[in-house]
Amino acid sequence: MSKRHLKVPGGCRALAFCLLVLLGVSGIIPGAAAESEPPPVILHSIKIVGAKTIPAKKVLEDLAMPLPSPWPWKKPPRFYPEALEGEVERLKAFYQRRGFYHARIATEVQVKDGKATVVVRVEEGPPVKVTGVDVKTTPLLPALAPDLAGLAQKHPLKVGDRFTEEDYESLKLLYLNYFLDHGYPRAKVEGKVYLDEVKDTADLRLTITPGALCHFGKVTLKGQTETPEWVIMRKLTFKEGQLFSFKELYDSQRRLYGLDLFQRATLTPQEVPESERHIPIVVEVQDKKKRSLKLGLGYGDEDQFRVRGTLRFRNLADGGRLLDLDAKYSYRESRLEGTLFNPQFWTSCNDLVVQAGLIRRYLPGFTDRAWFTQVRLERELFEKVRGYLGHGLEFARPFNIPEELLAITDTKAGKLYIASMAVFGLRRDTTDNRIDPHRGSLLWIGGETAPDFFGSGLQYVRGMVEWRRYQGIIWPNLILAGRIKFGVIEPIQGTTEIPIFKRFFCGGAESVRGYRLDYLGPRGSGGLPVGGNSLLEGSIETRIPLYKEFRAVAFLDFGNVFLKPGDTNPGDLKYSSGVGVRYHTFFGPLGLDVGFPLNPIDRHRDPPYRIHFTIGQAF
Repeated sequence: MSKRHLKVPGGCRALAFCLLVLLGVSGIIPGAAAESEPPPVILHSIKIVGAKTIPAKKVLEDLAMPLPSPWPWKKPPRFYPEALEGEVERLKAFYQRRGFYHARIATEVQVKDGKATVVVRVEEGPPVKVTGVDVKTTPLLPALAPDLAGLAQKHPLKVGDRFTEEDYESLKLLYLNYFLDHGYPRAKVEGKVYLDEVKDTADLRLTITPGALCHFGKVTLKGQTETPEWVIMRKLTFKEGQLFSFKELYDSQRRLYGLDLFQRATLTPQEVPESERHIPIVVEVQDKKKRSLKLGLGYGDEDQFRVRGTLRFRNLADGGRLLDLDAKYSYRESRLEGTLFNPQFWTSCNDLVVQAGLIRRYLPGFTDRAWFTQVRLERELFEKVRGYLGHGLEFARPFNIPEELLAITDTKAGKLYIASMAVFGLRRDTTDNRIDPHRGSLLWIGGETAPDFFGSGLQYVRGMVEWRRYQGIIWPNLILAGRIKFGVIEPIQGTTEIPIFKRFFCGGAESVRGYRLDYLGPRGSGGLPVGGNSLLEGSIETRIPLYKEFRAVAFLDFGNVFLKPGDTNPGDLKYSSGVGVRYHTFFGPLGLDVGFPLNPIDRHRDPPYRIHFTIGQAF
């Protein structure tokens, strides 16, 4: 086979070589190729101007584009003009959802030294006002007429209000939840809005189709669990044959999780034909691990270094029982305690709680050691109200008591005091979170009585009331919290004076933060606290979101102790104000508070401020 060769003329070879040289050179000579991209422009600031009804902060939160951070170490985002154009349309829709259908959005951009300053000008225009709210049920349900009339007082949208899509959906949800919780699991709520953009009015029409009235059917337990079935079933807030209610399902699930036995607990209504009036429920649970260990380290200005560990055993002896072994050590207090929780003792509605422990306290005026036990029965009395009744036994021995306090308190150092007492109390807790509550309240009422016929060597009666309240203001994470506590203790029968270790004390990181630990109230000749038989204290605190997990607090504390309950006088209260910061972690907030006494006991001896390191909220 012959081979054919392609011959390239010399002139062509020279031309090709020149082209290659030119192409190579053009890749390295500036300006020979396409011009290089200009340096990026960063977004230096963005400001909302003209927002009157809706706060500018809310408008900024709705923007999708990255915003510059207030923290100088955070890298500013890059500015894209096309992204700003999309935000204009987004903001128009934002205002429409809030009842401003004629809102105008304009933007101004100034770029200097690679930094863009953006001004968004808003003209809200006239809002759309609600002119009517009409609610009808199909078919008509005369028996529910009074309840529906009562719901009208709770409307998030009333005649004369500014129409918003969010409030409109809340209005529909208000009626849907009512029917779902009152025996109508198939209820449907449909709505129409007759909007007049010329007159800026909205006429709302809701049509409710309740469906058939239904009841709870058979309850079936599903899943492998070591917890006895009767323990689970008795935590349900409903019974077969009662009116169907989704609220009862949620409350039952909450109570099951409250046992701390289950990793998962679900209550599922089963699908049944439309003609069926009884809805079966399947309860499915999954057990938690049999054992868990929690360890904690911390430091506080009063406790100094502290360490705590809790070992929990679940489903002890396969009866749904919990056993906690808790140990704590700090400069101020050392404690070793065990708690057994036996739900529905002897298949009753009462829970048995048995506690025993050793405690040693190192307080400004004395040191004491105590061994204690307590056995009580607890039960749910009403919704979120729990009561208890039981017996306690305490062996306490105070020592390291200065001479100046021995003469005042009639307390004997080294003496063994024996108290045998009846304990009782009520607790109502509606808070949304035990560690960091944002909503709800907590009311606790407790008492002890130790008469001689109980075999008590120390006879007294003691009562305590504490109320806490948490409420969001302006926006959800801005919390206003408050508390007030009042306690009295009085000797009875053969006891003439309450020993120092049983008295009330006030002041410190968990009390009135502008004062030293326990130093409020009566003092001895050397300035040491004596304590008293009456306590009154409280706090008002504002918790302010700063950045991500950081919060600021501003507080006002007040309190004092009094020698006798009859001496209790609000005019003698001591006050302190202050500020603090919290960093929220998975195990609770870490805090730093600075408290300033407003009416110090002794301006020359008491420090002008106190600094407290804490774990958890003050209350």
